[in-house]
Amino acid sequence: MIERSTHSSKKKLISAEDYQPLDTSASARRSFSGSLLSRPITILIIFAGFISVVILWFLLTAKVLILEVTPAGASVSVTGGIVLQLSGNYLLRPGDYRIMASARGYVDYQADIKVTDAGNHQHEISLQKKPGHLSITSVPSEADVFVNGHASGQTPLTVSDLSPGHHTVRITATGYFPETTEVDIEGLDTTQAINLTLKPAWGQVNLASQPSGAIVTVGDEDRGTTPVSTQLLSGGEQVSISLAGYKPWRKRLSVAPDATLTHELVILQPLDGLLAITSVPKGAGITVDGNFRGTGPADLQLIPDQDHQISLFLDGYHTEKRIVQLRSGEERKLVVNLSARTGSMRILTSPKDAEVWIDGELRGTSDVTVSLPAKAHRMEVRKEGHTSKVQTITPQPDFEQVLRVSLMTHQQTQRANLPGLISSAGGQKLKLFRPEQTFTMGASRREAGRRSNEVIRNVRLERAFYLALTEVTNAQFKEFSRQHSSSHAAGRTLDTPSQPVVSVSWQQAALYCNWLSVKEGLPPAYRILDNNVTQFNPDATGYRMPTEAEWSWAARYADGQMAKYTWGSQFPPTGASGNYADSKAASIVGRIIKTYNDGFSVSAPVGSFPPNGKGLFDLGGNVSEWVSDYYGIATSLSAEVIVDPPGPDKGKYRVVRGASWRHGSIVEMRLSYRDYADQGRDDVGFRIARYAE
Repeated sequence: MIERSTHSSKKKLISAEDYQPLDTSASARRSFSGSLLSRPITILIIFAGFISVVILWFLLTAKVLILEVTPAGASVSVTGGIVLQLSGNYLLRPGDYRIMASARGYVDYQADIKVTDAGNHQHEISLQKKPGHLSITSVPSEADVFVNGHASGQTPLTVSDLSPGHHTVRITATGYFPETTEVDIEGLDTTQAINLTLKPAWGQVNLASQPSGAIVTVGDEDRGTTPVSTQLLSGGEQVSISLAGYKPWRKRLSVAPDATLTHELVILQPLDGLLAITSVPKGAGITVDGNFRGTGPADLQLIPDQDHQISLFLDGYHTEKRIVQLRSGEERKLVVNLSARTGSMRILTSPKDAEVWIDGELRGTSDVTVSLPAKAHRMEVRKEGHTSKVQTITPQPDFEQVLRVSLMTHQQTQRANLPGLISSAGGQKLKLFRPEQTFTMGASRREAGRRSNEVIRNVRLERAFYLALTEVTNAQFKEFSRQHSSSHAAGRTLDTPSQPVVSVSWQQAALYCNWLSVKEGLPPAYRILDNNVTQFNPDATGYRMPTEAEWSWAARYADGQMAKYTWGSQFPPTGASGNYADSKAASIVGRIIKTYNDGFSVSAPVGSFPPNGKGLFDLGGNVSEWVSDYYGIATSLSAEVIVDPPGPDKGKYRVVRGASWRHGSIVEMRLSYRDYADQGRDDVGFRIARYAE
């Protein structure tokens, strides 16, 4: 393109040049170079901004953890996330962290904590000191060491791993006083040292003997021969001085610490002579010069070169005496035969063929005469099937004694050993009786008030039996039949625990007796079928009601006579004789004893009145009593004696004996009065009995 200038004032010549294309690559290089120079700054600015945002976010959301560490110079680290430490405190985000702390001499610490959004956190760290060590030396060495009472070894030693704090150290050594000290252990795995010097606990003793050259022993240790100077513990030690041919000298000596004791001259005595003495027979007492020295055989030490009087004595023998002299150290044996002081004994036995044993030797049977030393002997008389009898016999010199010995059969021995008083499982006390007597039941036709059923009979009781002291009470019977009630009479109770049980049938009384027998493992006296008593077993030793003969003997027999009333032979009763129909019962019963008042309108607690001569209560009053027999009337007038009669074999009624609180006439209050019934009544109870064998 050619431009022309139209300006007139000035003309300019424009010349043509060769065409060259525009260099676009250089321009591009300059532009790219400028872009490269500006990009790092941009990235740096962006990164710095990001970091600032992160830091700001951390600072705004972080929590402060304040750690208080003891000791102050401990090294502490916190791991588990971003942790920023500022002036001893830590900034960290909520989360789980582990704190670790350590210091020289302390146990390393480590704990896991949880930082939450709930404000700042504070954590106390107290490092525990490591145990310390104690080096112990002593003078003398090899002393026993006790730390806090526990044996730790012998010095010198180091006791390791002692807890920081107060400790007691005690050291002991033979021949020295023990030493105790208190030590405060610093800990921190450091070793402390102590040295203890023990004070000697001995002194010096000088010993001399006559003759000299004797061996000196202190305890079990030989210390040389006399004269000698040796150590001795101040607490005292056993010192022995011995020399052949002489008696050993022994004494416990003591001396003050660091002191010297010079003991007086020890005069050694020559050895005694030894006399081995035996008597025939053996066991004789021995005296030497009047002093008792025991029983033979014996070894006696005697002072040498002088006479000694030896005496031997034994019960049943003459005393023997000997004079003995021994040289120093001499040993001699002496046997002394004792001569017996004898007496004669004639022994008669029953049964006649019983064996007589004396001091374990059979001496014959029946009529035995023996000559024995006048001393105590053990005699036993024995026979098969009989209980042997052992006793001590002592014959008298020059005098014949006669001794009679009777043996009992085993059964007789068993009877003799029966207890006089027993207790039943129901709580009753029963007394043992052995009548072995013949007596008369019933009453004479001339006796006022006698009834036709009181026929006189001769009876003998041979079997031993137990009879209850009192009648069975309501409390005792209700252990068997809890639903039973003795009820009342005209509004007055008969049912207190201590009153006798009434309104019981004979069958109920028999069942109660069997119940007691079963409780004690005894054979029942009554055979039961369908809950009814069918038969009495006289061979059984279980509980039962007394037979009429037993009741009559227990109530009436005294000094060979049959009593009429419990109080005597005249009517009305005197004193507090028993519980009968008296003036207090006038509103309840028809016939009463107007001049008598026993204090009870109905039955009284059992045992309220004095017992009879056999120690039995209420046999003639309070309540009448069932006995074991069927009711019957004897018709025989012969003099035959009936032994242990159990009564009729069968019948409708059972015998009732004794008066009660409802009775007040001569007829009923006589001890021979016999009644009968087949149902219970409010004035009829019972007492228990049983054969002893």
